[in-house]
Parts: sequence; C-alpha cells; structure tokens
Amino acid sequence: MALSAMKGDLEGDASDDKKAILTAMKDDLEDDASDDKKALLTAAKDDLKEDASDDKKASLTAAKDDLEEDANKNDKRTSLRAARGPLLALGATVLSCLSAEFMSVSSEGGIPRFQLLFLLNLTQLLVVLVCLVIFRPKLMGEGRRQNGLLLLEAFINNIATSLVFLSFTFAAPGIAFGIIQGSMPLFTACFGFIFLKETIGLIPCCGILISVTGVVLVTIGMVDQAVKATQLMEESILLPLAAGFMGAPDMVLIRAIQRDVSGFTMLFYIQVLGTLAALTLTLTLETPVWVMSAEIAGFVAGLGLSEAVALLFMTAVLKFEKAAIAVALRTLVTPFTILLDYFILSKVPNLLKWVGLCLVVLGTIVLAAHTYWTHRQDENRRYFLEKMGFSSSESETK
Repeated sequence: MALSAMKGDLEGDASDDKKAILTAMKDDLEDDASDDKKALLTAAKDDLKEDASDDKKASLTAAKDDLEEDANKNDKRTSLRAARGPLLALGATVLSCLSAEFMSVSSEGGIPRFQLLFLLNLTQLLVVLVCLVIFRPKLMGEGRRQNGLLLLEAFINNIATSLVFLSFTFAAPGIAFGIIQGSMPLFTACFGFIFLKETIGLIPCCGILISVTGVVLVTIGMVDQAVKATQLMEESILLPLAAGFMGAPDMVLIRAIQRDVSGFTMLFYIQVLGTLAALTLTLTLETPVWVMSAEIAGFVAGLGLSEAVALLFMTAVLKFEKAAIAVALRTLVTPFTILLDYFILSKVPNLLKWVGLCLVVLGTIVLAAHTYWTHRQDENRRYFLEKMGFSSSESETK
C-alpha cells in the first residue's frame, strides 16, 4: 500500500512538472510570436512609409517635369506668336521683290502694262477662290457700313496696286520701291492715327526714321542711274510717290476691315473689281498680246503667283500689327530689290546706295526686334493670366 501511494505521488508530481513545462513553453512561444508580429508590423509600417515617400517623390518629380514641359511649350508658342508679324512681313517683302522684277522683265518683253495688271489680278483672283473654297468665310459683311468699307477698300487697293506696278514700267524696281517705301510709312502713320487712333512708341519711331533716311539716300543714289533715258524724270518719281500716298489708306482700311470681316472676303472683292477693271482697260486702250514665248509666260506666271502669296502674307501681317509698323517692316524690300536689280538687270550699287542700304537694314532690325519683344511680353502676360484663372478680356477691363 505504501509503495502504491508513493508511486501515485511520483506520477502526480511528474504530471505537474510536465504541465508547468508545457505552460512555460506555451508562454515562451506566445511571447516569441508576439515579438515576431510586432517586428513584422513594424517592418510593414516602415515599408509603407518608404513606399509613400517614394510615391510622393515620384509624383513631385512628375509634376516638376510636367511644369518644365509646359513652360518649354509655352516659351516656344510665345516666341512663334511674337515673331509671326515680322516673319510674315519678311516673306511678303521677298515675294514683292520677286514680283517687281517679274513685272519689269515682262514689260520689257513686250507685254502691255494693263494686260500685265489684268493677268496679275486674274492670278490673284484664282488663288483667293481656292482659299474661299478651303476656309469658307462669309462673302458679305454684316450691315451697310461693312459692305461699304469692302467696296471702298476694293477701289482704293486697285488704284494703289496699279500705281505701284505702273511705276515699275517707268523706273527700275529699286527706285520705285525706294520712293514708295520712303513715303508710305509716314503717310500710313498719319492715316492710322487719324482713323484708327494707333500711336507709335519712341523706339519704333526711331526705327522707322532710320529706315526712311536710308531709303531716301538709296533713292538719291539711284535717280541718275535707274531712270530710263527715253522716259521723263517726273513720271519716274511722281508715280511711285502717288502709289505711296494711296497705299497708306489702303493699309489702314485693310486693318480696320479685318476686325469684323474675313480677310479672304475682302481680297475677293478686291480681285474681282481689279480683274474686271484691268480687262476693260486692256481691251480699250491697248492691243493685248496673247501669244508669248515660254520665257515671258514664265515671268508672267511668276509675277501673279509671287504677288498673290505676298498679298496673303501682308493681309495676315495687318491682322497682328499696327498699320504703320506693318508698312515699316517692309522697308527691307529696298535692299532686296537692289540686289535683284544687280543680278537680273545688271545695275551696280554705288557708295551712297550702300550707306542707305545699311541704314535701311539697321532701322528694320530695330523695329522688328522691338515688335518681337513687345509681343513676347504681351503673350507672357496673357499666359500668366490664363494660369491664374483670368481671361485676357477680364484683365483688360480692370
């Protein structure tokens, strides 16, 4: 009995020890598991923080890249919009020089003057008709005032254009353009101030005066050389001077009309009237020459196409620039024409012409640079207001 009791006590003690050991092991495992969970949770929390920080950095970097890309795009857009006026004026200038030379050599080839004007207007009309089919503007103005201005502009433009191109048949294109470009900026500035209330700043005035001075020097240097011996000096000077005077209200009217009416509509009226008038004068006063050599036909085609594109470019310039600025930007036509006179008509510039050419180029550079800088400032201001949520019209009323 005693042995059995001792055995039972030993088994009970062993069971208690096992229970204690098991309990201790369980507590240790729970402690270890808790520590592991805490470590895992801490690591996960740190990973989330790092991921969030990386996401923030990535988003900030992406936002910075987007802002830089927008700034670059805006800078390019601003530069192009600021330069469109001077660049279009330069294109119109080069094409006008080519058309003047084509007019001169076509006239020397035996094509009557009014017939050349008819072919010129006919080519321009065909180009304008193509533009009308593509852009489909309204063919009439709104109201009696706009339609009256369209008819008045068609009348004045055709008189001015006729005087310009008739000048090239009495004098070399260089002297004709010299007189026209020397007088037209001053006339245009006066008409623009009277009818459009457009004023010109000090720097543009200086640029215009420098260019005009250069044009005057070039004209003085060309008078003895460029006028043909069989023609009167008065015709070679008075015709370009009259063309410059008539061209001033023409430029002002084009700028005024384009505020309300499409430029293509205006050009359509101009070319229809010009074509009919030139055809009437050709059949009435001249004996037209419809059969011509391939060379002369090429000159006539070059005359019409170059002047048509030049007219489109100049119409676009007058939509963006003040009338006097647009005209003054074309003073480069004088040096370009003299260079073409040298290569095509073999007329060598003298020292006075070179001095005048340098002044023309200098004045035009001053004017073009100031025009570009002014437009760039305006475009940056407009872009800033758009970013701030203001429209340009709202800013102008405040």
